[in-house]
Amino acid sequence: MSGPESSEPSFETIRASGETMKDRAKGTDRIDWRSERDRVDLAEVATRLLGPAPGRRGERGRRLWWSCPFHEDGNPSFCVDPGKPFWRCFGCGEHGDAATLVMRHEGSSFPEAVSYLTGGPVPSGKARPRPNPSPRHEASRPPAGPSGMPEDAALSLVVASAARLWALDGADALRALTSVRGLTFGTIRDARLGWTPGVRLTTKDGRSFTARGVVIPWFDRDRLALVKIRQPEGSKPKYAEAFRDRPSLFPGRQSIRPGGPLIVVEGELDALLIGQETAEMAAVVTLGSASGRPDHDILVSMRPAAPWFIATDADAAGDRAAAGWPARARRVRPPAPFKDWTEAGQAGVSLARWWSDRLGGNVSPSLFSWPELAGMRWSSAPDPEPGIIIDQPDPDRRQLALETLADDPEGRAEIVAVQGEIQVQDVNTSYCAPSRQYATM
Repeated sequence: MSGPESSEPSFETIRASGETMKDRAKGTDRIDWRSERDRVDLAEVATRLLGPAPGRRGERGRRLWWSCPFHEDGNPSFCVDPGKPFWRCFGCGEHGDAATLVMRHEGSSFPEAVSYLTGGPVPSGKARPRPNPSPRHEASRPPAGPSGMPEDAALSLVVASAARLWALDGADALRALTSVRGLTFGTIRDARLGWTPGVRLTTKDGRSFTARGVVIPWFDRDRLALVKIRQPEGSKPKYAEAFRDRPSLFPGRQSIRPGGPLIVVEGELDALLIGQETAEMAAVVTLGSASGRPDHDILVSMRPAAPWFIATDADAAGDRAAAGWPARARRVRPPAPFKDWTEAGQAGVSLARWWSDRLGGNVSPSLFSWPELAGMRWSSAPDPEPGIIIDQPDPDRRQLALETLADDPEGRAEIVAVQGEIQVQDVNTSYCAPSRQYATM
């Protein structure tokens, strides 16, 4: 038998209901809500109250998304993770369990909500249909096997698209990855990025469509875990999912270094860019989107790294995503006025230097962009004769310069002339030094 403490509803449930302890003490049949809560299928409750889950743009995971009933919600942000007893709206911040949802949506009290969820009588005497209770471990789960196109076809897509990216028909995509996204050829090859002119995919409701663009494969060591296609700007969806089989982190859990810093960004291309620039300074991963939340297994795999830096975009969605991480994580926004890391890189910010300073403890690193550098003063006094060397190298430095010049086939012919000038300069320095004026070094 559960003790009195285990039979109490959660504090947030009592607070949302407005019910007092005195009100609850009047009841004769007490219900152990915590025990019942784990048996209630929250996804079914939400479906009964809100209708079928329409999904969220750009979200292809196991979670179910509805338009929030508690505020104006253009892109569904009311989220239920099947198998878990709590819901949350990432737009307005409201959250709770099944009883809280029924109370807020139906305007009922806590006893009425619990009665509705457990099949007992309600004060009005009206019998409401009861969501079928099911053990928590039997709640809706994502399919155990892969989803999307067959695994063999997905692997073939990855291999063929990677080869096509380096061919003539992939030239525009490759140019965009390098000149716009700032990725090096080595980074692109290591990530096995590709390009496809078009592949037929099927939505969850059975509709067929053609997706084209940059192919981004996720690997969990040697296992293909996810294949996404980043379509051209203006195409919908922005990211099309071709294959899924238990993805966790990109570019993979193996990139996490025990005892080293870990940077979490929003998307794959940002992860590749920051990983390229930070090199050995830190590991960089992504869950695939700002709305992604790490499950228990991912948090366990991340635990050896320290500290964590949540570097999502500098917007409301990025801030909400960062707020959902454990307290040990540190929020790092892209430097103002830039929205994301790619935009900062395009503007000339030295991401390698910026992150080196930030990882070193400087919370406001310099941008080291050309506009910022141009505003710096490079000397204590202006050059009195612009374009003219105003200092005189010592003999050892001159000799080293000549030896270096001698290794250059085109420079050998200049050595004799340069040596003649040096001899003349030495004579002038020896006999005319009192009348020679030099700027301060």
